[in-house]
Amino acid sequence: MPTSRENIEKWSWKYWLLRHYQDFVFRLYFKTEIVGLEKLPQNTTLIFAPNHQNALMDALGMLSLYPNWQPVFLARADIFKKPLVIKILTFLKIMPVYRIRDGYENLSLNDEIFLKTMDVLNNKNGLIILPEGNHAGLKRLRQLKKGIARIPFQAEDASNGTLNIQIVPVGLEYSNYVRFHSKLLIRIGQPFEVKKYLDLYHQNKALAYNALIAELEQGIKKEMVHIEDEENYSAYITLTDLFTNRFIKNRKLPKTQNQKFRIDKDLVAKLDDLKLSNPSEFNKLMQKATEYSKLLSENEICTKAAPLSFKKVSLLPINAIMLLITLPLFIYGGINNIIQIAIPYKLSLKFPDVQFHSSVRHVVGLILFPLLYIIQTLIFGLIAKDALLTLAYFLSLPAGAFVVYQWRRHFIKFSRAISVLKFIKSKPEKAKRINELYNELYDRLEKIVS
Repeated sequence: MPTSRENIEKWSWKYWLLRHYQDFVFRLYFKTEIVGLEKLPQNTTLIFAPNHQNALMDALGMLSLYPNWQPVFLARADIFKKPLVIKILTFLKIMPVYRIRDGYENLSLNDEIFLKTMDVLNNKNGLIILPEGNHAGLKRLRQLKKGIARIPFQAEDASNGTLNIQIVPVGLEYSNYVRFHSKLLIRIGQPFEVKKYLDLYHQNKALAYNALIAELEQGIKKEMVHIEDEENYSAYITLTDLFTNRFIKNRKLPKTQNQKFRIDKDLVAKLDDLKLSNPSEFNKLMQKATEYSKLLSENEICTKAAPLSFKKVSLLPINAIMLLITLPLFIYGGINNIIQIAIPYKLSLKFPDVQFHSSVRHVVGLILFPLLYIIQTLIFGLIAKDALLTLAYFLSLPAGAFVVYQWRRHFIKFSRAISVLKFIKSKPEKAKRINELYNELYDRLEKIVS
């Protein structure tokens, strides 16, 4: 690993190898859909500016835009403390940006960072800056930091406008921030040139910063689900969870993440309009959404289980039999993958911030799975002393991990179905109320969207 940033903008074959392995595993963790790549101009200096909701996974998601590119990231300097961490982050093409809170005496270090940033931009590698500065697991764009304006203006000014830097707004939308095999949608917004603000920058830097940030803010908001209403945020999430998937199914629309995004975004916009045009109706809707969410939460009912019914009872015996038949495969896969599954999970729980959980599980898993597979295969080979049998065992390890995931997923669905049936029998009035609210809310939202 490099000990300095001298060649951070240069192409690296070691990084290339790790990058492809990482990208393969990342797409297993998050089924990734990318929209809008055709908007990106060729042979142009680009700075990508995505929203920041899910810690390291946001940066790793950005890597998946192109198969062979090696962009450079700018991150807050407080994570660059220990020598080993500095080496790792430098190898991963991440550079620090120093702020006043990092110590006034460290601000001069930004001069070196700026020079390397110029090398990156001149090389047309692609620079990625997360303009919110830190992450938050909210479908809302927070205030953008001035660094996203200061860096491109300084670079464009230093080159006398010849770099022609373009800022690319990017929206990142997760179906779930933590759960393995969730969905990630990456939406590329319309790039815009920095140099159109260069004259204003020469006259008044503060006004130029504000103008660029305002355009970028609007660009990112177009590419993400942005819920402005903080007071009713949870109700908005409840309504989008309740409505969108059923609407897609009923209208026989494409079951893509981008389709879901469009409906969610339209629904949020219509709810915002309703809040202004008919506050009374809006408040009633929010109250019912809150009551519905509270009933589900208090009775530990998954949102996907609604509306509650006995319709799927006939499938439960078949599901139970299939789970029993495949139980030996689950046990085999579990025994051979218990360490590499358990350690990332346990380590992630040490972080109070849930947004770090998927990052920890992904990064630790990247190392543990291949390392332990090699060790386990070597031990098995020494015992079995049969090449074909050893190869078969090696191939069975990732297959076993897949079986563990699928078996557990179906077992959870089976258990939830049993819980729902027990709930309907034991608390029929509450079950009836949940279904009434579900149908009322869906019908009202369908009228709002249509």
